[in-house]
Amino acid sequence: MKTVTLSIDGMHCDGCASNVQLLLERQPGIRKASTSFKDKQARILYDPQALTEDQLIRMVERGGFHVTGRTHE
Repeated sequence: MKTVTLSIDGMHCDGCASNVQLLLERQPGIRKASTSFKDKQARILYDPQALTEDQLIRMVERGGFHVTGRTHE
């Protein structure tokens, strides 16, 4: 398992953060996702053999948000 934190633009409220979290949690290969409107981030624990970081970013951006950066733990 790997963890990545994505910086996200376009979240305007806690509801937006919840939408991002739901988008991510529905995907096979994602063990856990937590989002924060205040921090404008999503922290994702995922299986790198099932998903790539680029796929995670595309999932978020398909929801109408923009990923501006990523950090690894």
